[in-house]
Amino acid sequence: MGKTNTDAENTLPASFADRHKLYQWSVQVPEFEVEFMAEQFEKLRGRPATTMREDFCGTGILSCAWARLRDHHRAVGLDLDRETLDWGLEHNVAALGEAASRVDLREGDVRTITEPADIVCAYNFSWFLIYPHADLVEYFKVVRESLAPDGLVFMDIYGGWEAQQKMEEPRLIETEHGNFTYTWEQGRYNPITNVCKCHIHFELNELRMKKAFTYKWRLYTPVEAREALLAAGFKDVVIYWDHSDDPDSDDYRPSTKAKNQPGWLAYIVGVA
Repeated sequence: MGKTNTDAENTLPASFADRHKLYQWSVQVPEFEVEFMAEQFEKLRGRPATTMREDFCGTGILSCAWARLRDHHRAVGLDLDRETLDWGLEHNVAALGEAASRVDLREGDVRTITEPADIVCAYNFSWFLIYPHADLVEYFKVVRESLAPDGLVFMDIYGGWEAQQKMEEPRLIETEHGNFTYTWEQGRYNPITNVCKCHIHFELNELRMKKAFTYKWRLYTPVEAREALLAAGFKDVVIYWDHSDDPDSDDYRPSTKAKNQPGWLAYIVGVA
């Protein structure tokens, strides 16, 4: 999701055509997300969080950002893709220096109970990969068992009627090394199952990395997530909706009502 830019000028050399690096530059905002989790945890629980489990961690960039945020922070990341984990160990964890000892990236299923953490997070809509709804409830039960007694789970979610339409949305990404085009493509969507197939493409000068990433997942709604979390034993669910009218800034606040929009992004917090 993002602003369309049809006049994108690509200046990033093809030598930077690393799909994981391009993904981190174009999709992830780790500093904002770890600060958001730390701030909301302290507001809701009255104490600072120290431990975090990152589900579907990929390159572990959020785990690294969490460890970097405070000297006492520790993080565990879970993912099934060994190649992506190894990339993260080499490019993200190693860059932490002494803090690298506080990040543990593991090859494993997120439906595995681990040692209790203050926070479990599943960002970049990765939890959409778990469907049907009954399977999502079972996953949330595992998350609940992997949380401290007063722990929280954080997830992001997107939707709106445009999320059900076939479309390509290019966006210019500017980096210190040069610019490239990130394109989010929404392909097939089945209104009976809410399952869709999406792709990410990158363009660097004359190089086009078509389908650098592909996702087949279910477009869940906030009410479905709430019901699944409550069915899994969570005591409460808080929806953080963006109330900003400025497309270049965010204003996420706890909300129980929202205006219908063609496209939206929100955060969901499950309270153990």
